[in-house]
Order: sequence, then C-alpha cells, then structure tokens
Amino acid sequence: MENGLLSDLNENQRAAVEETEGYVRVAAGAGSGKTKVLTRRYVYIAKALGVAPEHILSVTFTNKAAWEMRKRIRSYMPDEDGGWILTFHSACHKILKYEIANLAYPSNFMVLDEEDQKTILQRIYTENGLTLRNFPFKKCLDAIEVYKSQSDYVPFLTDPKRETPAPDLPCAEDKKSMHFVILKYLESQRKNFFLDFADLIQFVLYLFEKEPAVLEKWANKFEYIQIDEFQDVSGEQYKLARRLASKHKNLFIVGDPDQTIYSWRGADVRYFNEFPEKFRGAKTILLDTNYRSTPEILAACNSLISRNTDRLDKRLKAAKSGGERRNTATNVRARRRATLSRKRSENCTRRAFPLQTSPCYTAAITCRARWRKRSCAKRSPIRFTAALPFISAKRSKTRSPISDCACSETTSLFCAR
Repeated sequence: MENGLLSDLNENQRAAVEETEGYVRVAAGAGSGKTKVLTRRYVYIAKALGVAPEHILSVTFTNKAAWEMRKRIRSYMPDEDGGWILTFHSACHKILKYEIANLAYPSNFMVLDEEDQKTILQRIYTENGLTLRNFPFKKCLDAIEVYKSQSDYVPFLTDPKRETPAPDLPCAEDKKSMHFVILKYLESQRKNFFLDFADLIQFVLYLFEKEPAVLEKWANKFEYIQIDEFQDVSGEQYKLARRLASKHKNLFIVGDPDQTIYSWRGADVRYFNEFPEKFRGAKTILLDTNYRSTPEILAACNSLISRNTDRLDKRLKAAKSGGERRNTATNVRARRRATLSRKRSENCTRRAFPLQTSPCYTAAITCRARWRKRSCAKRSPIRFTAALPFISAKRSKTRSPISDCACSETTSLFCAR
C-alpha cells in the first residue's frame, strides 16, 4: 500500500508526505501538486502510522477544496468520511456544536447567512426610522465585520447576566451613527442566540481562553494538523492553529507567498514567511516543479513574480516541454489593444481550422473588467463575434475551461495592457 501511495511522487513531494513529526513548512508553487501531497500525507498518517482519522485535522481554505480532498482520500480509504477535513470556519462550527454550552449558548444555535443578516438589519431600520439611504446593507455588513475583527465583543454576547457592555462603540446612543446599528445588531444576536460567519473563530478562541480544559481536550484530540493556503491565514486563524497544535506540536503548513490574495481581509503573509522563527526547529520543503504549464509560460511568471517583496526565493520548473512563445504588447491604448486581441484571435483560429469549420469557442478573450469588453466586441467582425466569449476576471478562475485552456501546451498566450 505504501509503495502505491508514494510511487508517483517526485523527491520533494515524497519528503513532504513522509515528514510527519514536528513543525513543517511546505512552499508549494502553482501547479506543483500540493493537493496531492496533502491527500497522500493524510492517508500515509492514517495507514502507515496507524492514526485514527478523527485525530487528524486537515484545514482547507474553501469548502470546494475540502470536498476535493475527501474525494481523493476515499480512493485509498473508501470508508473514510473525512469528518475533520474542513475549513477553519467549519471546524470551529463543529467544535462549538460540542462546547458552546460553556458560553451559555444552546447547542442548536443558528449561524446567519448574508440574507439573514440583512433581515435583521431591515428590522433594526424599521424599528428606528432608518433607511437604506442612511446605511446600505453592504456598508453595514462590512462595518460589522471590521468591528468584530478588532474588538473584544464576545463577552458581551455570552455574558448570561447581561452586565458586560459592548466595547468600542462610543457613539451608540446616536441613532444616526453606525455604532448604533452595530449595537442593535449585537443585541439581536444575543437575544436570539445567533452567530454569524465572523463569530465562529472568535467564539472558539474566547472559549479556549476562558476554559483551558476545553482547549486541552481539543489540542489533545488532534495529534496531527495540516493547513492549506497558509499564506492567506488571518491573525485569528493563526492563533487557533497555534493553540490546537500546542499539545502534540505536529503542525504541517502548505502555502505560497506569491499567491497571497486576502491581505484586505486581514491575512498576513508573514505568518508563513516567519514560520521557522516562530516555531523552533521547523523544517522547510520546496515544491517547485510545475505540472500544468509550459516553460515559456513559467519563464514569464518567474520573471514577474521575482519582483515581489515578502517572498521565499524560488523559481518554478516545468515538467512539460514545448509550447508557443507568448506575445506581449504593453502601454497600448484601448482601441489598439482591442485590434491586437482581435487579430491574434483570428490568426489562432484560422491556423487551427484552415477550412473555416471551427466550432464555437476556439478562441477566448479574457478581460480584467466587464467594461473593457466593449472596445473588443466593437472591433470583432460579425463572423467572429459569436465565436469569441468575453470573460471578465472576476469569475474566470472559477471556470474549468479557462484553467484547462490556459495551462495547455497548445495554448498561445497573448497579453495586452
């Protein structure tokens, strides 16, 4: 079983899987097989070391990533339900289901989604003569999230005697202030035992601080902890990881400082970069072989990424060979950029289908924003307009045809800006 589990891994991937004890940092470049490493390591710990899966906490960044990991693990362990392969928030929700009674909350507490939050806000507006003109929902929800990330508000929600005041809301008496709305929102939560998305981690951290025996119980339960996308963890998530790993001291993190994208939500890449300084004796393993893209694409990426600050020095190497050179046009006006994109798309399509029997979507133009589509669409001939999808950047990464196409060795990449 062990041979089959490790046989298709490269040297560094195998080293990461077999490095099970202590603090380990894996710097994994794009397309280097980090999900494979996390999956195989989970199975290796369960099978080769004989550790029950309930004692392995594997934290992913999205529910989709957690689902994908469970799916892969079942190919090796068909009976494994992946109970502790979760996001930070899902793991905290599960812990609170067992322990929230320690905070005077019922175990059947409700977690609000965004629509529930808007309903509460609308009720607050109606009762206090406020409207969306005063406080748009998005503005309020953003303010509530920022407040909860910066204030010690959990005692206000959990004090059974209702004697603890809400902190950091000096203008709460003024109905026309954001502080008033935040206070009313917190009071509604407290009255109905509601939690929202931002509360889950905060409640667990407060619980661990208030009840050391509860922290000891959960830190003792998780013998091995592995965390994906560690370059995007927030301060609260970092604290949670440290506390849960405090007993067995087996913490395995995977990330890439060059791919951090959530600094605007409190993520700090220094938690990844400074891991060896914070966790004495930590080992670092580098995954730098890319299995998706061609050398030409990686050369462009390496050249661009090397100019980043706060990064580990690494250069991705291509496992594939061949591929076309990229064509780049810089400092081009919108009209000229649209013409270049159109001509490049026409040339690619004609070369691929010289008899003009091409199906739809033989070429694609991706845009940074929707408003950029107009200049391209105006300069696309009628015969090509139907065949060229214009895809904005906001959702393009979620579409599998884009990621499949962009990494293909037959793709000709053209960039204009």
